Amino acid sequence: MIASKAAAKSIQIQTGALFSLVQFGYFNFNLHRQRGIVPLATKTTSCAATSSLLISRSTSSFAYAKYLIYWRGEHKEGYSESFRQWEFLGALSATIATIHRVDATETYHILERRVSFVNAFAFDPTKRSGLDLRQAVLQAGIYNTALQYMSLHDSIELRSILTPEVMAIATKRCALIHTLYQVLSVGMSYSELIDQSLKSRAFGDTIRSNQTNNRSWALYRHEYSFVNDYNSPRFGKNKTRSESKERAAILALAPLVKDFGGNVNLKNPDCPIYLLEGLRDDISVDNEELYKILCIKLSSGAKHSIMAPSSRICKTTTPLCSIAAHIVCNIAMIRDDEAVLDPFAGSAATLLAASLIAPEAQTVGIEVVSDALLSRENIRRDFSTRGLKPPLAVIEGDVMDATVRNEARKLIGDKAFDVIVTDPPWGRREAASKMLAVDSALSSLIDVIKYNRLAGNPILKKGGRLVIFQPCHKGQRIEELLPSDAQLQSAGLQLQDMKEQRLNDGLSRWVLSFLSV
Repeated sequence: MIASKAAAKSIQIQTGALFSLVQFGYFNFNLHRQRGIVPLATKTTSCAATSSLLISRSTSSFAYAKYLIYWRGEHKEGYSESFRQWEFLGALSATIATIHRVDATETYHILERRVSFVNAFAFDPTKRSGLDLRQAVLQAGIYNTALQYMSLHDSIELRSILTPEVMAIATKRCALIHTLYQVLSVGMSYSELIDQSLKSRAFGDTIRSNQTNNRSWALYRHEYSFVNDYNSPRFGKNKTRSESKERAAILALAPLVKDFGGNVNLKNPDCPIYLLEGLRDDISVDNEELYKILCIKLSSGAKHSIMAPSSRICKTTTPLCSIAAHIVCNIAMIRDDEAVLDPFAGSAATLLAASLIAPEAQTVGIEVVSDALLSRENIRRDFSTRGLKPPLAVIEGDVMDATVRNEARKLIGDKAFDVIVTDPPWGRREAASKMLAVDSALSSLIDVIKYNRLAGNPILKKGGRLVIFQPCHKGQRIEELLPSDAQLQSAGLQLQDMKEQRLNDGLSRWVLSFLSV
């Protein structure tokens, strides 16, 4: 962050407060539409308790658009963008289910129906010097999906449930979120920002909180409208902050900041305030006007790098990256009161992510590779050195063996697991299992679930979730790799969703989510 002594002195002249009633979140970009509103897929719900808690009616959508999400960068096209909303809504559903004691799956279906993500950026691919149109469109797509509003549709009670505290808890679980903001006010001018903020009850609440708790604060201004010019060779190349404009903005907003309370701290404020200029609103797709958004930072995303493969004590040749591990655990909506099984545990990356997300969850792994080649002690140390609850066991054995599965059940009180989440072996490890053929891990696991279900000792409870990676090589079609309807029905499973993650030109892996019914 840029912070001169002059800027600090200008800020210290004012001491104020801010907040407002506008909810914002993340957006989804369609290359065929420069800017899009993207409601998630609609699904029906059946849980009366969950529905009555979350569903209601309202008349105004803009007045409640309150959250703005800044996603982590899409370093490799197609690697993470399609999972952003899926991971976040899974984390949000798990958080709501924990706090309000409602069903996480039904909550997710309601959020799917009532939440949409809208681009806050609308960079124009025709205004890029030195780039052909195709390159410019691809680049605009990456940048336009970096910042999104989260808008809610027709649910007063849902808005009351999605408090800043709930949103912050969910955000801290997510590997694909960089920062979550709460929008305080929106306007075309500073005077309009002031007027909107002073009318906001949330703004007044923040002033009182800051004064009571003597919280430090700082205001940072970022401008994005300038990147839509022919002189900028690429989006985001130039810095978005200007000290002189930041000082001028602080003086213009003096009626707000003068009562904010607490000291200014430019390096590590308790309440970072952001003035974002040059953004679209979250309502009109065709609106070309640019707005000023006043918001505060609520939370950062998960610190997934603390479990990066390079930092692990237990090292393997094909580790699951920390981002992917967080994604599947959040899609599985893992919670503290649940039991989690990884039947192809490897070095237990998924279980490590599960413990970071839900520290009180019970985790169990099954791994066919012997302890001589894969140290269970090193796996336990990976948990203990991070202050995390270790797995109850990483059982040495084959998940296809009923004795091994029974041992896993006994570890959690001889009952079924709430969640199965796994990244099956793709290379040498599957050869160690005589019953598991290459690329058949999904089919074999579903047969296992079917067998235990029919035997009366289910490995996955009714209402439980199975989230699994499925590799798909060039020339293959994912439809050919999916289990048949008859196979799923006999196992008591329903396919809920699936999305592709491209790894390279010859290989993708799909994330598949199933519900036990």
